[in-house]
Amino acid sequence: MAYSNLLDKYCLHITAFMAKALDFEWRSCGLTTVGTVRKHNEDAYLTLPENGLWVVADGMGGHAKGDVASQSIIDGLSDFKPKRTLSTSIEHIESKILDVNADMYAQSHGKPENVMGSTVALVYAYQEHVFYMWAGDSRIYRLRHGDLQQVSHDHSFVQEIVDKGMMNPEEAASHPSSNIVTRAVGVSDHLVIEIDHDTVQAGDKFLICSDGLFKDITLTEIAKMMEQIPFKAAQALIDQALENQANDNVTVIVIEAAAKDKDS
Repeated sequence: MAYSNLLDKYCLHITAFMAKALDFEWRSCGLTTVGTVRKHNEDAYLTLPENGLWVVADGMGGHAKGDVASQSIIDGLSDFKPKRTLSTSIEHIESKILDVNADMYAQSHGKPENVMGSTVALVYAYQEHVFYMWAGDSRIYRLRHGDLQQVSHDHSFVQEIVDKGMMNPEEAASHPSSNIVTRAVGVSDHLVIEIDHDTVQAGDKFLICSDGLFKDITLTEIAKMMEQIPFKAAQALIDQALENQANDNVTVIVIEAAAKDKDS
């Protein structure tokens, strides 16, 4: 959904609650590991809880300089600060990513051996609202009342087959082409960043992760580990991935809308 249409849909609702005192506060932790097989970590992440922004980028191993690609996204967003309006903030985030996309594509245009690419998945928090933005197969999950839901939708070859009803998710996970993405930063001069919106409830938790995590850990295991505070949850996820002999880089950011004490 285009961000302009999304903002039109929610603008009045958000404006009506701008003065509302929130009954939660944001807490988060991000961790990454090279895994047990790869020699280099091509993942990168950014946590800016004070500005309501969390980002994971996964450089594409099949292309040159995957680590440069993912870090370019992080560098492009590292100085983000909320703007005066919600729409301007969303536009600014999108613009930063599109600028990185243009730079990457320009560097590799006509030079296939220099193609750089990276997925991106991010959460932007504004008042009691969160916006999800992504391109590729890095994922965003929400844990609410013990129920873990994937709130992003993979841009991948196997996901397109699943969407057509020609394969189930379990078959897709083990398919030889499960690592092929259909959208990423840097590989095309035209990038569409997908966006969605959610309303936060106190106690909600969010997970942003590279595909190295969910290829090696079940959703049931992830949900159980996510019940812990962000630091312990993030560490547990990384530890479990390593115990499962993760054959890819693994990056996680765990975010919690922690309920405030009623006396505070």
